[in-house]
Amino acid sequence: MENRERILAKAEELFMRYGIKSITMDDIARELAISKKTIYQYFQDKDTLVEEVADRHFQQDEEEICKISEYAENAIDEVILMSQHLKNRLKGVNPSVFFDLQRYHPKTWTLWQAHKHNFIIAQVRKNLVQGISEGLYRQDLDVEALAILRVTEIEMSFDIQLFPPNKFDLINLQITFLEHFIRGIVTSKGLNVLESTLQKYEKSFNFSTTSTFNPL
Repeated sequence: MENRERILAKAEELFMRYGIKSITMDDIARELAISKKTIYQYFQDKDTLVEEVADRHFQQDEEEICKISEYAENAIDEVILMSQHLKNRLKGVNPSVFFDLQRYHPKTWTLWQAHKHNFIIAQVRKNLVQGISEGLYRQDLDVEALAILRVTEIEMSFDIQLFPPNKFDLINLQITFLEHFIRGIVTSKGLNVLESTLQKYEKSFNFSTTSTFNPL
């Protein structure tokens, strides 16, 4: 792996684990056992590094989500597979990442907003339309409003003022939000498909189909 890619990968790992503000270029250099000067050969400053880390993260995310969409058997299957993808992405993530981006890296925050509106909301919208056509979601849904709502729920879980990390677990929040969302839009047919899909993936993804909905 070339130095540039190693730096991006390590920076992302540290930013996600500890938050962006708390990690310095010295920290990244120390973790990689390279000089800070080497990092500056590839990245002008920390702001540039953050931007490129985010851009790389978003590109990887889009590739994975597109693969999931192609693989999924139906809209509900896609939601469950997406939830597993989200769980993998959120493991060990510090909720302060969003706050740090918004406050200290406005250019990268704008990049996130573009990714959210141009890709993530579009994917949720597509899933809702598909689910309606398959008879799994209710016909009377306001697709546009619900697509925005679903993505806002994901983003909202990172608000450390609303959900302090010492009181709320990030992944448990996502489970709660998703359960509320999916059960509110499925038809009776969709509910049956949801339960059978959870059973299908129970062993491989450690889903629970008994006391609580646990797609993650």
